[in-house]
Amino acid sequence: MLAGQPVCAAVASAELRQPLPQQPLTDSGQGAAVIFIGGFGDEISGIMPQAQRLLPPLAALETRAYYHWHAGYPQSSEQGAAALAGHIRDYRRANPAADVVLIGHSMGAAMALRTAHLLRPAEGRVFLLTLDPADRSLKPLRPPSATWWGNAYVVESLSAHDYIAVLGGRWNSCQGADVNLRFDGRRRDEAGYHYIHDNALSLLMSRNCGEHASLFDSLRALLVSKAGKYSPSGAAATDSQPQAPTGTTR
Repeated sequence: MLAGQPVCAAVASAELRQPLPQQPLTDSGQGAAVIFIGGFGDEISGIMPQAQRLLPPLAALETRAYYHWHAGYPQSSEQGAAALAGHIRDYRRANPAADVVLIGHSMGAAMALRTAHLLRPAEGRVFLLTLDPADRSLKPLRPPSATWWGNAYVVESLSAHDYIAVLGGRWNSCQGADVNLRFDGRRRDEAGYHYIHDNALSLLMSRNCGEHASLFDSLRALLVSKAGKYSPSGAAATDSQPQAPTGTTR
């Protein structure tokens, strides 16, 4: 599957009537720690749990976890980031060579960034993926711990739900990211859906009509290549440019 059907609060399935619980990272797992962090309201809409369920494996051996954008501390995202960083350190004590992958969507991307700032480069490799990040309270500066940072964002969206991300303070292109992928909301992904804020799986998996490698493919290549330390540039990479619109309805 290249890009899944977007899920948002307005079309969430009946099985998501109750808030989805977090699935914290535990030290009983093995391999790379792949951590999905949902945005505001994700515990109801199920956007990142869907991505967690449908995203193919990133590494030969991995352990997946799911957190809300506050990691259980809705009154203080800083406390949430500290708690998540603690879980990561506990995991690494049991798995010293484990890579850590932080995949955050919307305000969950800000949570991922806060957490990465609390980790030290000497503790191991950290790969950061931010999917249409939004949080006007946080400046998107590159964390020293980031081995690689891939960022994807949407412009010209046709979905009314994207106004929530705009009000929240969309980051769009992040200067400190190694890769910035720009998706034109007037275009469709490989599954036929327009690029919108809620379609996090498409932002991860889509090649944008072949214009560039997907974040998924780029990250998987880095994770499987243990030989040779990756040297991040610390600078933004080429954005994909919007094309003529291919439709006006999703």
